Amino acid sequence: MHGKLPLKKAKRRVLPDFLSAFLPDFLPDSISRMLPGALTLAAGLVVWKAISLFFYPIFFPGPAVLFERMIAIYSDPASYVVVGQTLARIFEGFVLSMLIGTALGLVMGLKRGIEIFFDSWIMVLLTFPAVCWAFLSVLWFGLSETAPIFTIVLIVFPYVAMNIWAGTKAVEKDLLLMGRVYKADRSLMLRKVLIPQLMPYIFSSLRISLSLSWKIALVAEAFGVGSGVGQQLINWFQNTRVDMMLAWGVSFMIIMVLIDLLIFRTWARRTFAWRPEFAT
Repeated sequence: MHGKLPLKKAKRRVLPDFLSAFLPDFLPDSISRMLPGALTLAAGLVVWKAISLFFYPIFFPGPAVLFERMIAIYSDPASYVVVGQTLARIFEGFVLSMLIGTALGLVMGLKRGIEIFFDSWIMVLLTFPAVCWAFLSVLWFGLSETAPIFTIVLIVFPYVAMNIWAGTKAVEKDLLLMGRVYKADRSLMLRKVLIPQLMPYIFSSLRISLSLSWKIALVAEAFGVGSGVGQQLINWFQNTRVDMMLAWGVSFMIIMVLIDLLIFRTWARRTFAWRPEFAT
């Protein structure tokens, strides 16, 4: 009774009833889980293609035309240098944002006085327009590598701090009291009590930070750097080539999605392997 769920029952917990009713029992569960996304993607491509028929390809390319433009971009070896420059800036800003945000969120969750002091400042940073930071970075640092990284950090780390702060406040206080009773030092409490309980919040912060960092990096590059994917977008914008803008933007989005799937989701799946696969 407490063994593995029957396949059909498992599928019904993944798919809507009207879809699971049409699936054969022998269909693998992995395919059942991918089916809703595949159907949504197929429907989106059909709608996209239908709309593109009413426009010139350079203004609204269809899926096939966009794919051809992407192939043309990555047939040029120089494109990989452009992508590498942007990825390096994203990585630097991402790492700094995670380190600063995690440290600040932890301290805010543990120290009431620091929480009161930084609470309002975090909200100010969260509500300040991202484009304004990009402009200010250019004015302060000029056309340099510092401008996009500075912009990423200022915009992303408050989200990380808020997430880790909320996670720290949700830590079971009984475990902290038990650690104090057994005279555990701060290092041991951090490694064995706080960090394990904060892992869900850390992983959500990682994924939020990545999704924000690459978007901000492209905006910052468009205004404050003479190279990178963002600069390619602004160059093609000036030439009114929507097809090439989409080719660069969509292809880079695919790269970031692959990073999330292959690194962060795989890492999270292994870290939380003890969790049940389906929510009850």
